[in-house]
Amino acid sequence: MVLALVFAVFVALFAVQNAGQITISFLTWHWDTSVAVVILGAAAFGALFGALMASVREVQFKLKMRGLQTEIRRLEARVEEEEAENTRLEALVTERGAEGN
Repeated sequence: MVLALVFAVFVALFAVQNAGQITISFLTWHWDTSVAVVILGAAAFGALFGALMASVREVQFKLKMRGLQTEIRRLEARVEEEEAENTRLEALVTERGAEGN
């Protein structure tokens, strides 16, 4: 967060020092504006796009985490079932061994 703030300050200083007028052309539109506005707008757009990509990655991470937690619960239940079956079989072996003596 501190790094982002330092970067924002440098962008703002750069924009203020380059405050000359320019004409922006896009397709059939033309705007007369300050270089500072263009710089700050581009920085803001980049920050928003970066935040959007980070949000998408966070959602993907949470979905994967949820799936893995479900898998863990399923495997833990299976381990419990196998342990119960193992205990039952050990008791059966002990019982049969006692009958044989």
